[in-house]
Amino acid sequence: MTTAPLVEPLTVRALLLGPQGQAPDALADALHAHGAVTGVLPRVRGLTPAAGRAVERELATVVNGFLDLDLVSLVASGWSKYRALKEAARRTRQYPGSEEIVALATHSITSAHHPSVDLLMDGAKAATVGVSLTVLFKISGLVAVVRDGLLVAVRSGQCAVEATLAVRDIVVASREGQLDLPATLRLREPIDLLPHQPPAPSTGPPAAPTAAPGPPPPPVRWGHPESGEEGLSPAEHHDLHDRARTGELPRPDG
Repeated sequence: MTTAPLVEPLTVRALLLGPQGQAPDALADALHAHGAVTGVLPRVRGLTPAAGRAVERELATVVNGFLDLDLVSLVASGWSKYRALKEAARRTRQYPGSEEIVALATHSITSAHHPSVDLLMDGAKAATVGVSLTVLFKISGLVAVVRDGLLVAVRSGQCAVEATLAVRDIVVASREGQLDLPATLRLREPIDLLPHQPPAPSTGPPAAPTAAPGPPPPPVRWGHPESGEEGLSPAEHHDLHDRARTGELPRPDG
């Protein structure tokens, strides 16, 4: 077992295989070194060493895609099942703005994954390769801050992470490291401890009722009289304005 420093990106791939650009080649080399692909295609005769290496590279590329799992998301998924944290989340969501400090005893969280890869020859399935990934978190001294149903911070706590990857029940990579929870969670969005429950309804005072709109103003009528009301034709209207402008009629006040 080797120890790897955990730096961003905090993924299973980075823990097991190092930088993303080197991961496929590192995994292909590990498959070859452990003979994990040897005999995977027993019905294919005359498989040359070069063809065998090609199968290893293709398999490594697919398995590498499985490893893009965020370590913080995996441990948060485990925390959402802990009774103390869930109860604190329910209480603080029921009373928005409230906050609780929760201390957890030493505990462990295991995240297991079992994908598989089908190998095709001439378009037909020739073999199925089983893959097993296990990530184990060992956490001690955790003091969590829960607000509004969210895990918003970790004030203390140590977390050892151990990841193991097996192909066809052959371990091809295994590493462990330390995850700095307080520093890591400061850089992350709050973790929803009740992802399947809607937020609590607002408890604030009801909004004041708004006044109903008044009746619309009466229409402005132009032209000839209608319904017995006096009016001016457009020509008469312009004539009055022209006369007022030339001084023949006094202008109205205002």
